[in-house]
Amino acid sequence: MPQTLLIGAAFQPLQRELSRIDWSQIGANFLKHFLQIILISIIFWVINRIGKHLINKSFGPYQAPEKQSARSQTIFVVVRNIFKYSVMFFYVYTILSNLGVPVGTLVAGAGILSVAIGLGTQGLVSDVINGLTILIEGQLRVGDSVTIQSIDGTVVSIGLRTIELRALDGTLHYLPNRSITTISNHSQENQNITIFLRIKDPFRIDEAKDLLQDQLPKAKHHTTKLKAGIVIQAPVAEKSHGYLGVQISTKVAPGYQAAMQTMILDRTLKILREAQIEVEN
Repeated sequence: MPQTLLIGAAFQPLQRELSRIDWSQIGANFLKHFLQIILISIIFWVINRIGKHLINKSFGPYQAPEKQSARSQTIFVVVRNIFKYSVMFFYVYTILSNLGVPVGTLVAGAGILSVAIGLGTQGLVSDVINGLTILIEGQLRVGDSVTIQSIDGTVVSIGLRTIELRALDGTLHYLPNRSITTISNHSQENQNITIFLRIKDPFRIDEAKDLLQDQLPKAKHHTTKLKAGIVIQAPVAEKSHGYLGVQISTKVAPGYQAAMQTMILDRTLKILREAQIEVEN
């Protein structure tokens, strides 16, 4: 309610200024400066066409399908809109000035209105500023595996107002950019995976280690998603309960942690099962 009253009061100075304008004189000025207005319109039309051409040309290399990204697309749209509205503003200002409209006085009268509207759009402005920061700094890309506000998921869309995040259970979350304070991106560098297996018979841990060191590294030849050699350590004590077993670690391509961990675990269990080495959960 207070914000509504503020906006209503903000219209009063603007209405007073509008009532002081001699509209009949402005009509006469329009007829008098008709050709000049046509010339100004042509000049601004040319400026608009040239500006759009330069912007499209500047962003051209990034518009190819193989180079498209949410970051480049959004920055392109923002730059194009800023240019469009800037040209529109100066065009209207020039036309009104030629018609004899006291633009400066109207702008001053609309100052309180602008403040009132600004108070109502603080959240929107914060969303846009944070969205631009995320895009320009390249903190996220569509398809990245991330953790935002304790939600694990995949980035579906990056906008100036919200980020769409699909959680592991399939839920689609819409997160306002202003609410995002910490982003954990799991897809920008190679990721570590670690697997611990508790061997039932501690006296066979060294045997299990030798078998895995001999056979498990062959998995690297069957996929390009493993980015480092597979390291087998034994005997290793599990941190929580102190169980003895074998620890397997490696680096994988971003976004393939779960798939590669499943593959390595499947191969490991198969190797140990063939050697009749029992693993406990």
